[in-house]
Amino acid sequence: MTVNISQEVADRLVNAPSEGLNVEIKRWIDPTQPAGIAKIAIACMALRNRDGGYLVIGLDDETLEPVDQGKPHDVRTAFHLDLVQQIVSKYASVPFEVAVGFGTRDNQEFPVIAVGSGVRSPVAASKELSHEGKTLIRQHAVYFRTLNASGVPSSSPARYSDWADIVDICFENREADIGRFLRRHIGVDGTASFTALLTEKSSPALRERTLKAIEQHIERMKEGLAARGAGILQAKNGWWSVLLKFDPPLPDNISARDFLRTIGSANPQYTGWPVWLDSSGFTNKNDRPTLVDKVWQAAIIDTGDSWSRHADFYRFDRSGEFFLWRVLQDDLSDKIEPGKYLDPGLMMYRVLETLAVGLAFCKALAPSQETTLAFAFRWSNLQPRELDSWADRNRYFSPRGTAMGNEAEGYIEMAADTPPEALVSYAQVVTRDLFELWDGWQYPTKAIEQQLERLLKRNL
Repeated sequence: MTVNISQEVADRLVNAPSEGLNVEIKRWIDPTQPAGIAKIAIACMALRNRDGGYLVIGLDDETLEPVDQGKPHDVRTAFHLDLVQQIVSKYASVPFEVAVGFGTRDNQEFPVIAVGSGVRSPVAASKELSHEGKTLIRQHAVYFRTLNASGVPSSSPARYSDWADIVDICFENREADIGRFLRRHIGVDGTASFTALLTEKSSPALRERTLKAIEQHIERMKEGLAARGAGILQAKNGWWSVLLKFDPPLPDNISARDFLRTIGSANPQYTGWPVWLDSSGFTNKNDRPTLVDKVWQAAIIDTGDSWSRHADFYRFDRSGEFFLWRVLQDDLSDKIEPGKYLDPGLMMYRVLETLAVGLAFCKALAPSQETTLAFAFRWSNLQPRELDSWADRNRYFSPRGTAMGNEAEGYIEMAADTPPEALVSYAQVVTRDLFELWDGWQYPTKAIEQQLERLLKRNL
């Protein structure tokens, strides 16, 4: 699948930057000089081995603010795709495609290099690059996005402790079609049996604790929105929320700041506005997370005419609870009338992303393989909406009338070692009651599979 980067993603990465394992931020560099060539090649190889991501150029990696020093006169010419691809192809042992987009901030353009996922064998440097007696690229080195001793993401030669992650990433990509393989051989009846099993094997006790916890987080959300003067958003808009709960809870052996840094770095940032987005670097201080009773929480409210309209509220609890409340994108777009439609494809992307990011958090926080992840979803203010694929007209859904209910819930449990490529059935189960509100409709399995593949490849 060809790598691309949407304008929405490019704009978000430069306007609301957050460096992590899948996002690297660099000041301006010269891609025609050895130092600049080395930085592009190393960053792209490291991101490829991390299973894809983005290199954002022109911002300070500490302040996350734009810089002027070293900025080329013509940004688009300096970072033309042909030049960047030539650098990557010259130094990467295994060829892979990149894409170049340009995000706009304060009427200035900043390059964003997108690196695709799907690595099946580690990418190493195929040749050395030296300048003035200094080795800038080490031949045979396998560069990787990892956390340094201070817990800060960086691109560097893989250490012995990184190889388990590298092997896991490559193995999971080699097994990416396991869901399609199983469905091809067990057929529709077998798929239905498997999804039924996912529902039956859940723990009643864990389910009860998770549903109780989401109620508590929703109450704190109401308080948080009211404090921002945005309480009316819950009443007048459609919204969805989710709680991810780790069972057993995480040990209390990490500081609040390190916890926030860890989950911020671990977010794969699959979409233009990722779920559980760490807003620490946002320009508007009111959007940044604060500690409330030892829990990080933030209300990110922008429903005006800025580069991106969103209304989010999140809470990160070190015990292993992650809550998100979000206004439906269907009600914040200027493309359709608010309150009238729900794009099922867009909602499915969000559910798949939520499950995949939850797995990434789990892996970063290093619980045992016996850890269970419980996800509780809620949707509200669904009437009198119709299903409509307004966000992508290439998806077609036949008319189903208006929603037969105003609310829906979904619940699922999964093991900590579940591969992201196996999320199709989980997403189908957790959204079943939601989509059945439209005359008993079920989201096609094959369509979910295609969307998951696009999501994991960041090819939206």
